[in-house]
This record gives sequence, C-alpha cells and structure tokens, in this order.
Amino acid sequence: MLKRLNLCRLVLAVFISVPSIVLAQDLANMGTVIAVLGQPMLLRAGQLLPLAKGAALREGDELQTAEQSSVYLRTFDQGFIAVRPNSVLLIEKYHLGKQGAASQFKFVLKTGLMRSVTGSEVQKDKDKYRLNTPVAAIGLRGTDFVVHANEQTTQVAVQKGGVVVEAFSSACSMEQGGPCQGVNSRELFASTAHMLEVVRGQAVPVQKDSSPVLQKELQKELPKDVAKEAVKDSKEVAKEGGKEPSKAVALGAESSTSAVDLTNAVAKTLLDGSKIKISEPIVVAPTPAPSPIAPIPTLPEPTTPLPKPSEPVVVVPTIHWGRWQELVNLPSTASFSDVYKAGQEVVNAGIYYVMSRDNSNLQYGPELGVVNFQMAKHDGILVNTASNSIIPTLAKESALQINFSAQSFNTHLLLNAAGREIPINVKGAIESNGVFLNGAVSDVQLRGVVSGKDAAEAGYIYHTVPGANEILNGGTYWLRRR
Repeated sequence: MLKRLNLCRLVLAVFISVPSIVLAQDLANMGTVIAVLGQPMLLRAGQLLPLAKGAALREGDELQTAEQSSVYLRTFDQGFIAVRPNSVLLIEKYHLGKQGAASQFKFVLKTGLMRSVTGSEVQKDKDKYRLNTPVAAIGLRGTDFVVHANEQTTQVAVQKGGVVVEAFSSACSMEQGGPCQGVNSRELFASTAHMLEVVRGQAVPVQKDSSPVLQKELQKELPKDVAKEAVKDSKEVAKEGGKEPSKAVALGAESSTSAVDLTNAVAKTLLDGSKIKISEPIVVAPTPAPSPIAPIPTLPEPTTPLPKPSEPVVVVPTIHWGRWQELVNLPSTASFSDVYKAGQEVVNAGIYYVMSRDNSNLQYGPELGVVNFQMAKHDGILVNTASNSIIPTLAKESALQINFSAQSFNTHLLLNAAGREIPINVKGAIESNGVFLNGAVSDVQLRGVVSGKDAAEAGYIYHTVPGANEILNGGTYWLRRR
C-alpha cells in the first residue's frame, strides 16, 4: 500500500514538471488550425515553431507564412481566417467579455494577404473588432472581406457585408480597439469590383477599381469542410473559447495528448522499472507533421484580362457634416461652428445633424447623364422620445443614383438599429446647383447636395418617424463610382 502511495506521489510530481504548453492551453484560446499548405511557422513567446493542422492558437500568437505556404484557421465562434503566402498576422486579442469586461477582437496584419469570414460573436460585437495594418485601421460592417498590406499601402475589398477604413492619425491610433469612425473614415460595402486603398501619408482612404490580387482572392472558394466542422465541433470549440479546455494540444501535433494519457504513460514507465529524474521535465515529442493537403480549389482564371487599376482619385472633401449634438454615450462627431464657418453654404440643419458645402459656382447639367455613388460614410441614430434612449444605426445596404438628364435622384438605405431593420427609400428632384430633396409624397425629409467637379461627391441628411415616439435621423457622404 505504501509502495502504491509513493508511486502516486511520484507520478504527480512528474506530472507537475511537464511543460505547460503540453498540458493546457491559455483560457484565451481563440481557435484551431484546420489546414496548412507548405510549412507555416508560429512565433509564440519568442520561440519560432512549426505549425500543423490541429494546433490550438491563442492571443499573442503570430502566424508567419513563406513562399507557397498558407494557414487556415477556425475561430471558437465559427469564424474563418486564411493567411496567404508571404504574410505575417498577429492575434493580439480574441476573447469574450466576462464579469462586466468588454469582448475584444483585435488582429495586426503586418504584411501580406488575408481573408476573413467573421464568426458569430464578432458579429454580435462589431464595435469591438479591429484589424490594424501598418498604415490603417479596419473595422467591421459585415462578414467576408480580404486585406492586402505592406509598409506603405493597405487595400481592402469586400465579398459580403462591409468595412470601415481610416488612416492612422492623432484621432485614430493603433492602440485603440474597435473601428475608427472619424471624419476621415470611409466605408465600403460588398463590391468585388471596388476596393478602398490607403497609402502612407494619405489622410483619407480612396475608392478605386479592385486590384487583381484582391479579385483573385475573392474568386477562391472557401474550404468546403469549414461549415461542416463548425457544426460538428461547435460545442467543443465554444468551450475552448470561454473555459479551460479538457484536452491539451501539443503545438505542431495533429492529435491531442490528455493529462490522463500522459499520467498513464509515466506510471507505465515507472512500473516497467525505468528511472526518471523528477527534476527534469518530460518532453512529449510531437507527432510528425501531416503531409501538405491539396490546395483549396479556385475558380478558373477569367478568359478576359482583369482591368488594370486606375490611378487613385484623391478627393478633398468640400461637403462638411456630422452630428453636432452630444448624446448619452455618444460624443458629437462634428462642431456646429466648423460646419457653418465662413466660406460654406448651408445644406441642412437639424436638431442632431448639420451639413454644409464649400461655396461654388459649379452647375450640374444634363450632359453628366446618370451617375452612381458609393457610400463612404454614414452616421445615424434612432431616438425614443418617451424613454430618451439612443440607439446608433448601421447601414447594411446603400445606394444613390442621380439622373442629371431627368433632374431626378433615388436613394436606398437599409438601417440596422440593435437588430431591427428599417428601410429608407426616397425619390426626388435635383436642381442645377446640385441641391436635391425628397418628393412631396415621401414620409422621409431628405435634403442633400452634389459637390465637386463632375459630381465627385454627394451628401444628404435624412429625418423620419418610423414609429410612435421615435425619430430616425442621420447623415451620409458619398463618392462617385469611377
């Protein structure tokens, strides 16, 4: 009996001496590697280690891919990230909030190409998500997007949903969490033909034709087993994201080694008469890395060459607007005196939002024909006058078309207010000076303006009453599609 007791003590002592990387994962386990191509590497706690299918990832890990190597990972909330060749991605923060603390989802794409399909928890807390590149901050409006970055340039395209992009400045720092949404931020919604580009030293992201690199990436099919594995392992993966896991994944190993298995192995060694020094840690050798899997299938190359990216069109805003009223938990986004300073003409003034345009003698005639605009910025609120509650709104869909020949316009917004969707559809007339407003039959009060040479910019403020004791108010800023 005493011999068995001493044996148990010895097993426990050896068990405690095993390196923690084998026995347990950090509580902030953000996901699992589901596939690799080539031999990607992982920088963790200053050590550069090979990365294989099945490895668990956590906050602070940096994924590095060389030529002809890629990593595909699934997050604990069933999101998907692909890190393409010659890329470096840092997982800075990825965890749910607990005991009153906020959730945090933060990445840094130091260089290269990545694609992200955001998971369910990120979708719930979009304002807690941030992807930094060397020159810009990227926030979420939707789910499927691709980013190409280096030290000088960042390019973003969207397959589904949308993003908001802003260059780093005193108002938008790398240390902040969530999206930057200042006067220099720009939004891009699902449009594989367009992208937002930020060049170092450039204050405002520019929309232009999507690059061949981004278009090719968005043409690729996502791994077919992602959805199946997410459903199959959803409960286990969710636990990994919020609780200490029951299994320990040895880095680089495809299968897990549990604490029980390890203890049994040590006990068997002792019973076989082998001598083990308790002071020396037991190193569990990883299983051989699996052979590279077949590449993810891609769509055939287009028979016609992709259009060459046009030269960036730098637009210096001549339309000034924002919410001048500071509300509960919502700081103002513009100063009334700045919007209405000398040299600017009033476009719209309301109880929450104001808009002006630089004085101009430009006229907009029928020769411009039909012009389509892409939304670059939106800010809106839903106010309940009975409870005094304020809910920020997000634009899930947006469109603005102006027919200068017919002197008419129409616009569409689909706004989301805490899960509630509110559509806005307005038609009206536009004058030769660029001012446009809603028609008489509309229940939405809308007044906007076109500005710049060849109608480079547009903006409007809207106001409506979607329900009893409710006010829906907001503003939009648009750039002409090129």
